[in-house]
Amino acid sequence: MLYIAKNTNQAKQLSKRYKDKQLRKLCRGIYSDDLKSSIEELILNNWMDIVAQTVPEGILSYRTAIELKPTTFKNKFIVFVTSSYAKTINLPGLIIKIYKGDKKKYHEQVLPNLARSSLPRTLLENLSTVRGAQYKKVKTIGISNVERILGKELHLRGKAHLNQLRDDAKKIAVDLNYMPAFKKLNNLISALLSTHAKEDLLITDYAKAIVQQRPFDENRIRLFDTLVLYLKRCNFLSRSYQYNRISFKNLSFYEAYFSNFIEGTEFIIDEAEDIVFKGQEIYNRHADSHDVLSSFNLSNDYSEMCITPETAGGLIEILQNRHAILMKERPEKRPGEFKIKPNKAGNTYFVSPEDTTGTLYQGFERYKLLNPGMEKALFMQFLISEVHPFDDGNGRLSRLMMNAELVQHGDYKIMIPSVHRDNYLNGLRLASRDENFRIYVKVMDQAQAYTASVNWLDYGEAREKIEADNANLNADEGLPTFTRALRQLELPDFPA
Repeated sequence: MLYIAKNTNQAKQLSKRYKDKQLRKLCRGIYSDDLKSSIEELILNNWMDIVAQTVPEGILSYRTAIELKPTTFKNKFIVFVTSSYAKTINLPGLIIKIYKGDKKKYHEQVLPNLARSSLPRTLLENLSTVRGAQYKKVKTIGISNVERILGKELHLRGKAHLNQLRDDAKKIAVDLNYMPAFKKLNNLISALLSTHAKEDLLITDYAKAIVQQRPFDENRIRLFDTLVLYLKRCNFLSRSYQYNRISFKNLSFYEAYFSNFIEGTEFIIDEAEDIVFKGQEIYNRHADSHDVLSSFNLSNDYSEMCITPETAGGLIEILQNRHAILMKERPEKRPGEFKIKPNKAGNTYFVSPEDTTGTLYQGFERYKLLNPGMEKALFMQFLISEVHPFDDGNGRLSRLMMNAELVQHGDYKIMIPSVHRDNYLNGLRLASRDENFRIYVKVMDQAQAYTASVNWLDYGEAREKIEADNANLNADEGLPTFTRALRQLELPDFPA
């Protein structure tokens, strides 16, 4: 707990407790009863309270006003503050750099006793020239990050808001002598609003996408960049498939059966066989029956499964066409139309509807960097899974898109049996939340290896193997037997 002296009597009491070793002194007038943590850690954890106490009426400024956290600086951390005087306060682990300036205008409260510069003032501060080589790239966030903030303001709040922000900034610039910084800000806003002749002034992909009216999810794009780098480190085995109408049909049946099972559309194998091979709809399950049949029809269409995107627009078209077929019997799911409401799974929110098209466009640019086959296949599956562009059917569609990459390259498709469902979903979660791609890639590679181990020319033999390996059971029942089957296969190791 933190103790702050607010008057002389409190200061004396706290000083006495400090002398009695009941408290630790962090700086003048501030103590803590945490006797175990380091002083540096305590100061950093309570830096806002410390700034409020040591710089009364000061306001957080420059980079600190944007990020609201200390910045790494010379093996320590630093925060920037504006007050009526200039000073540098050195504390264990933290430097408080105080600049002389107006501390009464254009700010907003962060804590009851601590404020930061308002957004227009902060943007001007971060576009101002940094004097002193040691503070370059430390004191301000730089023009590219200011551009990114402006792009988000435009995307979220519209042109009128951005124009108002510019008007407010101009008034502040005149009042506080920030006109050179305002000229930079004005150029950026003009470019974003497409009213300026120099649209090429924009630096960041995000701001350019806003101007093109294709905003995207920056966090997802960073995640995709990380996946691209990881996939390039992997050494995938070649598992070539020679097309045969019968084997392709048998494999496509189980691919569709298990893909629907993953999404909760559960039938016993006999029922699924009746749906696909006999055209018999299961009683009272019209839509579910069609889900299995439409998945099979798509996956068994060799010509369709050889189609992969050559452009970002082509990717959009393929997705919408396949989704329209996949969800034909579920009109309430708006077949072929991108989502208009946010969607999520558990605590994971997918890309917002407004950012869906732009994120797919940006994702396609990363897809182009990868080699055909497993690299592109796994990236494509993860891309669609993360964006979740439709109201429903995204998981099945992502696996169809993945397998199209493999078919087009002449490789075995990936069938994810029920016994592998939990491992597959866990791999996706770890990749999405922790940027840990190893489990995801490992599970998918195992699934392809297992798929390639089945004799698909003989349907009866294929079913016998799947059932003998317990691949059709859930993980609790079938995983030990299925794992033994995996041990018989040639499987590469993947980077941590």
